[in-house]
Amino acid sequence: MSDLEGLKERVKEAVEEQRESLFEMSNWLYENPELGSEEFKATKLLTSDLEEHGFRVERGLLGMPTAFCAGFRGKGDGPRVAVLAEYDALPGVGHGCGHNLIAASAIGAGIAASRVVDELDGEVLVVGTPAEEGRGPSGGSKVIMANNGFWDDIDAAVMLHPSTRYSVGGRSLGIWTVKMEFEGQTSHAAASPHEGINALNAAALAYMATHMLRQEARRDANLVIHGIISEGGLASNVIPDRAVCDFGVRSSDDAYLEEMVGKVARCAEGAALATGAGVKVTKRKLYSGKKINEPLVEVLWNNYASLGVEMSHWKETINGMPMASTDFGDVSQRIPTAGSNIKIAEPGTPGHSRQMADASVTAEGLEAMIVGTKALAMTLVELLAEPEKIRQAKEYFNNPSRNGI
Repeated sequence: MSDLEGLKERVKEAVEEQRESLFEMSNWLYENPELGSEEFKATKLLTSDLEEHGFRVERGLLGMPTAFCAGFRGKGDGPRVAVLAEYDALPGVGHGCGHNLIAASAIGAGIAASRVVDELDGEVLVVGTPAEEGRGPSGGSKVIMANNGFWDDIDAAVMLHPSTRYSVGGRSLGIWTVKMEFEGQTSHAAASPHEGINALNAAALAYMATHMLRQEARRDANLVIHGIISEGGLASNVIPDRAVCDFGVRSSDDAYLEEMVGKVARCAEGAALATGAGVKVTKRKLYSGKKINEPLVEVLWNNYASLGVEMSHWKETINGMPMASTDFGDVSQRIPTAGSNIKIAEPGTPGHSRQMADASVTAEGLEAMIVGTKALAMTLVELLAEPEKIRQAKEYFNNPSRNGI
């Protein structure tokens, strides 16, 4: 058995030793869901556990009360590798995105890796990243961290996400929001409609114009546009003087995405011009798409495969259609990253649903979390034990002609 294989066996054993405590942690988070930017109980639970295992914990990272960074140093200077935790819940459905499993896996992987780090150069980090769902002042905390240079001192990062299948290396969609606020003039809808300016008509026209953009979209850019008319008047017999459309615009091509956001904004401006309404358009970038790092993805995939996980080859996965957005994409734009999915529910189970939340506390869901925790811990240790692999990941990251997105 090689030295690396021996280290991996030890971290797998360390995960097994934590099995029951990780189950309890995940289930407690499921029973006590907290919305983004308000994960105070979750943060206390996670950081206390890390401190008990010898991690140095910095709380309130970058002014975000529920963000943290916990580190465990090896025998000497070397790479810094991170595993990321998410722990915010969704309104109405609790942990319908399975962040309770993400948090437990990150804690478990970090602690397992720390058991052998004293024999290696470098540092293992567990980074608590609140409000991935975008809620509150810490919304998209990984983006806030990216904008403040936090990731620039870290060499690589990994994490997992619950799903209906196992996979490694999936892409994500960048996302912007576009808010259109139309202003008109109230008037009696029957007696004097000609004296009003119908803001709802402007919103409806903008909604349909935006809908029509889909026909001319680049097929390879995975464009998705979704939206609602969130305000449309207060009474049917009054010409509405205010109407609001809220859109999300997504694509796997960040440059093309920004171009399409401009077109969506012009749909609002055109509708306002056509109806005589005024309009205020607010464009906001939320998350970038993932920048795939093939060398790091391969390392993580091999560790899942060594655990007997059946899944598509990573080369197929990185060329698959991205389905959602995450602030992990902004981490990938700064440093080499690799993400993975674990199967906790059967295909067809909708994400962001009560069914997915309930799947996170089933025997299948918890066992999948243990598998993922082992793969993450093995990857952290492999990167520290063989820093050449980090060098390869960085070379790939810095060579745009080889990047997968």
